[in-house]
Amino acid sequence: MLDLCSIRKIQSALKRFEDNLKTETGLSLNDALCLCSINRGIQEPGLLAQELDLSPSRLTRILNDLDERKYITRKISDGDRRGISVLLTRQGEKIVTTYKCSGIDIPEELAFTQKETNT
Repeated sequence: MLDLCSIRKIQSALKRFEDNLKTETGLSLNDALCLCSINRGIQEPGLLAQELDLSPSRLTRILNDLDERKYITRKISDGDRRGISVLLTRQGEKIVTTYKCSGIDIPEELAFTQKETNT
């Protein structure tokens, strides 16, 4: 049986987590997820949009903001001069380390997301 109340609890916990993340680092959840994906090696905007399930226009706004804040840089792709690659700057690497090592509490309802994986 479908328990929508449980889904609401997860939604509320995610909102609390994002509020704490924003307070601690100044990043929205989408900002942090984007930086995390870039840090994992996903550098093409199209692949980032797919990974994060964002529209290309929404991703562009996020990338513009991260670029303005000096967390990323964009360069013409080595393999295809028509495309661009997104890279973390030193400041971007530092903020990724900051939120990875922060004391931001994970709400109990989201603890299942922190289990070790072999990927």
